[in-house]
Amino acid sequence: MLPSFTMEAFLNAIVEYQIADLTLVPPIVIRLVHDPIVDKYDLRCLKRLSSGSAPISKEIIQRLEKKFPWTGFRQGYGMTESCCCISSHTPEYYSYEYAHTGGLLCASTVAKVIDIATGRELGYNETGEILAKGPQVAMGYLDNPEATAESFDADGFLHTGDVGSVDERGFIHVSDRIKEMIKVKGQQVAPAELEDLLLGHPNVQDCAVLGVPDDYSGERPKAYVTLRPGLEPSEAVAKTLIAYVQGKKVRYKWITEVEFTEAVPKSPTGKLLRRVLKQQDRSGDKRGLVVRDDRERPRL
Repeated sequence: MLPSFTMEAFLNAIVEYQIADLTLVPPIVIRLVHDPIVDKYDLRCLKRLSSGSAPISKEIIQRLEKKFPWTGFRQGYGMTESCCCISSHTPEYYSYEYAHTGGLLCASTVAKVIDIATGRELGYNETGEILAKGPQVAMGYLDNPEATAESFDADGFLHTGDVGSVDERGFIHVSDRIKEMIKVKGQQVAPAELEDLLLGHPNVQDCAVLGVPDDYSGERPKAYVTLRPGLEPSEAVAKTLIAYVQGKKVRYKWITEVEFTEAVPKSPTGKLLRRVLKQQDRSGDKRGLVVRDDRERPRL
C-alpha cells in the first residue's frame, strides 16, 4: 500500500503533466478506487488505464469504471517465460466491456487449452490449463533439459500453469493458478473467484483465499480479510462475510473460516504471496481475530 504522501505525489504528477495514459500495477489500481484522497483531484485528463503483472477482480474493474467512466482500460497477460505479453487488448477493445479478460493473442502467437487431468485439448469456453507458443516465448531453460521437458510439450507449447479459457471471439480468460486451486471433496475451487466476490463487499478493502487442511473435505476455503478504514474486526463482521459468500456460491465453495489481518502479503507488483499465508497457517501464527463456521460441515 502506498503511503499517503506518495499517493499525493502520484496524483499531483498526473494533474501537473496532464497525463493521459497510466500503466499501473494492481495495488495502485485498488488504491485509486478506495482512497478518498483521489476525489480531491481533477483527473479528467486521463484517457486510458492499463494494468499487468497480476489479475484485477471484476469488482475492482467495475469500481474503476464508475469512478473514471470517461476512460478506457486494457490488460496484458504473460509470464517470465513468455518474455512479454501472450495476449493484450488492442485499441478497439479498450472499453471496460472487455476489461475482465486478458485480451487477444499477440501477433504470431497461438494458444490452446487442455484438460488438467487428461491433457485433452478443449474447445471454446471450456476451462483447463492455458498453453502458448510464439516468437516471444522462451525456447526452454538453459542447461536444464528436465525442466524444459516438463514445461514445454512436444509441439513447443509452453505450459503456463494458469487455469482459464478462450471464448469464441478469441479473448483469454484467466481464473487462477493450477497449484493454487483448492480441492473440496474432489471439487475444484478457484481462490480468485472467491477473492473477487469478497472484494465486492463494502466492508472489504483487500483479501486472499487459500485452502486449509480439513479431515472431512480434504481442504476448505479460508479467507484472510483486511477491512475498510473505520471498521473493527469482530465475529459479527466475519459472519456477515461468510453469509455473503453462502448466498452467492454453491455449497462446496463456501468460506468456512475468516482471519482478519492488517495487510494481505503481496509482491511489489501486486501478486498475492499465498505461500506466506500458508506458512503462517501451518505454524499457527494468527495475526488477528479468527472466526470459524462449522454449521454446514456435515452436509458438504
